[in-house]
Amino acid sequence: MKVYIAYESKFGNGKKCVDYLQEAITKKGHSVETSSIREIKPNSIPSADLYIFSSPTHVGRPPRKMKKFLNNLEIPQDAKYTTMVTHMDPNAKTPQIIDNLLQPKGMTKVSDGAKIRVTGFRGPLEDGYEKKLDAFADEIS
Repeated sequence: MKVYIAYESKFGNGKKCVDYLQEAITKKGHSVETSSIREIKPNSIPSADLYIFSSPTHVGRPPRKMKKFLNNLEIPQDAKYTTMVTHMDPNAKTPQIIDNLLQPKGMTKVSDGAKIRVTGFRGPLEDGYEKKLDAFADEIS
């Protein structure tokens, strides 16, 4: 399976999760490519069997750059996706907002995704985040 992860990371917590998840999925024999949404245009994403969109949560929502990226995303209608978000508030709406942007494009959500708590405004990540990401990698593999 070919996996592509597009991510936004302001303070490095999301990037840390993406790097860990990339390694966990690769260990399962799948290929994984990652890009920051600051490095790639939404109309030039490579083809993949599964897309993972990783976003921080700012005031309960994905940042403006992520929403703009997803609004302009050009991807096949039958593409499969899931999400990974970092958050301080477990009730944050970031995964639902991402779903609302992607499902009208005909994309299919294959997992509830991963939610990783950030213990302070700039981090660090919650203890045991690696176990959550290992379980997420198992789920989507």
